[in-house]
Amino acid sequence: MGKQARSQVTYRRILEAAAVEFAGNGYSDTNLQDVADRMELTKGAVYGHFSSKRQLAAALLERLDAAAEQLPVPPALPALARLHALTCRFAEHVEADVHLNAAVRLTLETAGSAPDVPGLLRLLGTRITDLAEQAERGGELAPAFDATSVAELVTALLVGAYVAAPAADRRGLADRVRLIWDALLPTLQRAGAEVNPSAAAPSPSSR
Repeated sequence: MGKQARSQVTYRRILEAAAVEFAGNGYSDTNLQDVADRMELTKGAVYGHFSSKRQLAAALLERLDAAAEQLPVPPALPALARLHALTCRFAEHVEADVHLNAAVRLTLETAGSAPDVPGLLRLLGTRITDLAEQAERGGELAPAFDATSVAELVTALLVGAYVAAPAADRRGLADRVRLIWDALLPTLQRAGAEVNPSAAAPSPSSR
């Protein structure tokens, strides 16, 4: 393996180790020595690719800012069912991908102090709002709800389920999101509206 290839492998290993540390411990309780120890390398090896913890966290966030845009959602379903699918599949991705898990934790930790809405939240929020607006235009929502209130509620659902997850790897997050949706959907949807979330978000046994 050539020098450049080895450098790329080390770079990916550093990101993987950093993701595990950030996901489990958060930004403030992670340092570059933790990352190096997890890789069984020297701290200098990490500094060879990243000059600071801030730069390492930024690299994780930059790679994953587009994650919300890339989530597949079946188009031939009512908007509310697609919203259900989007949130459930995002939760599945967070469980399956430690990089995304770390990015979500880093994003939530900095959201209050950041001058701009972090990219991951902005992209996900845009998709949630767009689907909520489609549901409102399509007459899918109960009279007590409009697109804005639904978008805020669904965002709170995702964030709350993530923060309340008992384990650092967020195991069970997708199931928790589905359970909340099961309780929420009868209240959100207009009586008689066609919503079939089971077609949009497969159960764990079918995945």
